[in-house]
Amino acid sequence: MTSKVTAVFRDGVLKPTRKLKLRPNEKVTLRILRQNKVPTGKNLGPLAGAFPELAGLKDKDLAAAKKIWPRRLGKQIRLLSRKGPRR
Repeated sequence: MTSKVTAVFRDGVLKPTRKLKLRPNEKVTLRILRQNKVPTGKNLGPLAGAFPELAGLKDKDLAAAKKIWPRRLGKQIRLLSRKGPRR
């Protein structure tokens, strides 16, 4: 089961803002997304909600990906549209 919980980090401990339905000593996995920190200079559009980890990328990484994407996509289209047996 997956649920989203807001918590506050205080005195070295994450404290949830609501009661959690967990058993004593139950292990969970946490994914930390800072709410106060807004990436600057990034226009991720609808990708921001779908892939929040993109916010950690630097602007130069995004620019490089934007250059590579059309070339690689074109190559895949050419490979898939060839007639005959694959090599």
